[in-house]
Amino acid sequence: MFHPMPPHHRPIRASLLLALLAGCGSPGSDSNPIGGIAVAPDLLACRARVDSPLSFADIALRSEQNLGTSRVSDRTGTERHVRVHPDGRTVVFARERSSTGAASRELFTSTIDGSAAELRLTVNNELDDEPCWSPTGASILFASDRAGDKNLWVCNADGSNPQLFHGPPLGVADGEPDWCRSTDRVVFSRSVGGGRSTLWLLQGNGTGLVQLTDGGLLGPGSDHHPAFSPDGGTVAFARRFAAGLASLCLCDVASGTVTTRHQPAGEIDLPRWTPTADRLFFGLAEPTVGRATLRLASLPVAGGAPTLVWPDERWRFLGVDFLPSMPAAPATGTPLPLSIEQAEVQVAWGFPAQHAFKGQLAVAEGNEFVMSTMTNNEHEVAGINCKFDLPVLLATHVVELRVRAIARTGRIGGDTQLRMSMYNPVDERFDTAVELQPTTTDPQTMSFSTTSLRHVTQERQVRITVVGEIAAGARSELRIDLVEVTLIARPIPP
Repeated sequence: MFHPMPPHHRPIRASLLLALLAGCGSPGSDSNPIGGIAVAPDLLACRARVDSPLSFADIALRSEQNLGTSRVSDRTGTERHVRVHPDGRTVVFARERSSTGAASRELFTSTIDGSAAELRLTVNNELDDEPCWSPTGASILFASDRAGDKNLWVCNADGSNPQLFHGPPLGVADGEPDWCRSTDRVVFSRSVGGGRSTLWLLQGNGTGLVQLTDGGLLGPGSDHHPAFSPDGGTVAFARRFAAGLASLCLCDVASGTVTTRHQPAGEIDLPRWTPTADRLFFGLAEPTVGRATLRLASLPVAGGAPTLVWPDERWRFLGVDFLPSMPAAPATGTPLPLSIEQAEVQVAWGFPAQHAFKGQLAVAEGNEFVMSTMTNNEHEVAGINCKFDLPVLLATHVVELRVRAIARTGRIGGDTQLRMSMYNPVDERFDTAVELQPTTTDPQTMSFSTTSLRHVTQERQVRITVVGEIAAGARSELRIDLVEVTLIARPIPP
């Protein structure tokens, strides 16, 4: 059955259409979100709106699968690099307070439960950034350029008695520290004369300097944002290369051996280990596959591909840390492909061509589901919604969703785009997970994986939207050859 509704549209020029799409897609008994304010958080993550980072930024309190609506204290400015105190209640973070940029970053502490007022720790016109707690939580280690070069400083938990933690030679910049609670060692990044960054180790008293990495010998790399594993035996970090590329790397502290855990065609930043050391969470951007914004992702340490925790293109990820109670990753059953034949297909915008039927979306064989465009906001637009029922006993049994679609537009050029989105019943909007600007009219594959339960309803449903938005001109077509969802769920008990 087909039901007309307007498409997801880029917020920069059509926020009204976003509201219309959410309004037309969300009513009824099949769009109720899971959880809400009462969801117990597992993690804290800093995020900022791509279009207005100073006005819309916060430290979100979320479950490991992106549920919850709470946040830490919110003021004007962009919060980043949040870290949780050993007490599991207090947090420290940096806030960029004005459009002047990094020089306006100051340090603050607050509490997750709001039991204590926010406290500003630093007051100056210099960079104060990248804080972390000492193992006991009595001190805060951070990076500051208050004495010229960016160096490591330490202060009491209330901001008093700031002192240089380690005095490097002139022209050396140190930053991005992490302080291991189990070994009382500090790892940080160092650059000389603005060149490549390498990782170094110190004892918790600021002595015993040892170089850990060299930035990579196969071409110029630069090592950033190191994070100790809970036992202190391994350091995860981002190794950056030219052209906006980076790898997620692991370094064995004892031997200095570096291995590449994941190397996307894009950016990786700000990795952090979960308390159980079975997963890494980090920022991931993959422009070549339609995700230019740095989004929160995770992957198992032992093996496997990353999944998006935040599939939404609106927010840029700026740091994450975990509560001590965060559990290990759940066990999973066998991947289960869901049949598009059983899904409900709806018209999002445009007109289905004569003889269009759902079977054309089931297999990538060239037999395409054809939509004719309609004019909207000086563009030619067509799209469909596909609502899948998930064969699980409870919606919270969903662990991961793998989504893939193949589509093409009748013409290209200008700001023509293909997008794939998921309906978000918590925020009542469609979140774009893939956004491509095709350079050919050949079929384009769009895919992503997500662990976000924010996009699953209590009724155990998920809604996928495929939209083609074509530059102004003659009427055109959107041709879709596949819409596929694979479910990864908790195993059914015997």
